[in-house]
Amino acid sequence: MLVLLIAAIFVFYEEMRPVKVDAVELANEYSKNKAEADKKYLQEDIEVRGIAKAFYTNTIGINYLELKTDSNTVNLYCVFLNKTDEEKASKFNQRDTAVVSGKCVGMDKYKFIPGLKIEVKKIVE
Repeated sequence: MLVLLIAAIFVFYEEMRPVKVDAVELANEYSKNKAEADKKYLQEDIEVRGIAKAFYTNTIGINYLELKTDSNTVNLYCVFLNKTDEEKASKFNQRDTAVVSGKCVGMDKYKFIPGLKIEVKKIVE
């Protein structure tokens, strides 16, 4: 019985952990095959590691962080769900390493931001 309980806890823990992926790799996967990348990442909790490229405020007041990707791939943007992390992100310098945890919302949400988006729940580092 104890073994079954431990196995169930392990499976639950594994399912709850976010998928860890590099920003360049994630953008490459979406550029190569959006449908397959959506199957793998869309609406999934992910942890993305990348290099800060720029922090933007668009014309309607939405702030977001762009992570560096290869020049021939989609752009990758982080949209923040709380002001604390948004303020942290605004202090990143170009070439700083950023690790964010959140949900991949793909390329179709937030149409006013062209590219792949992550709704950030927290900045890990």
